[in-house]
Amino acid sequence: MKTSLKCVLILVTLAVCAAASTESSTPPFALTLEAEENPVKSGSEVKVDITLSNSSNRAMHMSYGLSELDYAFEVRDSQNRIPPETEFARKSKARGYFSNDHFFYLQPGESLPKAPLVVSKFYDLSRPGKYKIQVSRAVPNALGGGTIKSNVVTITITE
Repeated sequence: MKTSLKCVLILVTLAVCAAASTESSTPPFALTLEAEENPVKSGSEVKVDITLSNSSNRAMHMSYGLSELDYAFEVRDSQNRIPPETEFARKSKARGYFSNDHFFYLQPGESLPKAPLVVSKFYDLSRPGKYKIQVSRAVPNALGGGTIKSNVVTITITE
């Protein structure tokens, strides 16, 4: 009798752990990136639109402030090189930023309003060619921590 009770408790504990593990492996939100304009003439602003969607099965609070500063950019040219950073990017890294301008309460499946990100504020993209752009955003500790990356968008800069 005691052995079967122990087995039941062990099985229940394993089931709870497995359920928690499955839930935490699902990202709480998804990031979708779209090119605002493609191709882009050299010297023009390079913009992408970001959409953050609640991909979890529970409601969550998300901050929505100065959009570009809520995200980390990864930009590469066709030779997989990182283009030069702008003065704005260097100054932004030197000072802290806390996004608390607006908070949205997102139900499962809902998205924040589409937001433009001006990539050329952070990188010199004046050289003609193809550039791959991806952004990432930190996951709040309350939602499991870590980082989530967007899809990759390729933008062509023309003369």
